Amino acid sequence: MTQKSNQLNNPIPSDFPENLTTLILELLDKKKFSLKLDARDTLVNMGKTILPQLHMLLSTSNIDLRKEVAKVVELIANNQSIPILLTLLDDDDFDIRWIASEGLIRIGRKSIVPLLESIRDGKSTYFADKRAHHVLKNLLTESEKNDLETLLLSLDDYLNARIIAPTEAAKALEKYRLAG
Repeated sequence: MTQKSNQLNNPIPSDFPENLTTLILELLDKKKFSLKLDARDTLVNMGKTILPQLHMLLSTSNIDLRKEVAKVVELIANNQSIPILLTLLDDDDFDIRWIASEGLIRIGRKSIVPLLESIRDGKSTYFADKRAHHVLKNLLTESEKNDLETLLLSLDDYLNARIIAPTEAAKALEKYRLAG
């Protein structure tokens, strides 16, 4: 096998730990679904110690690898992944955006302030704003949803997201900082 064909079959950097490489390649196995699920469970059980390596793989151009690694990151649900998941809310692939939003929801309310900061700073696109809306609708209490109704509505409106959402997110952050 040539070096180039090996790179196509193995999208993982050569300096990656062998045990992680094996498990991640098993995640990509489309023929043995049980092997894939076992590999996912094993990686999730390894927990936050492998997050730095997984985060590195999320910048690969291999969409299948990004999806599978994003799913493991979602299931580990550790605060360390919040910045990465916020970035993935803007991914080109719908599935990855969905996985990222579900990861933030799984992490819980600790995701709210970083998400609001991201909205305030205007670092997202329409797709990320739609996912941010989904995350906030799942994490906020009914009272908070009422208080942040303008923000939520703006995130769901393509024309207003760029104009209104950053200002409303800044107001929401002030409330969260006063309460916290």
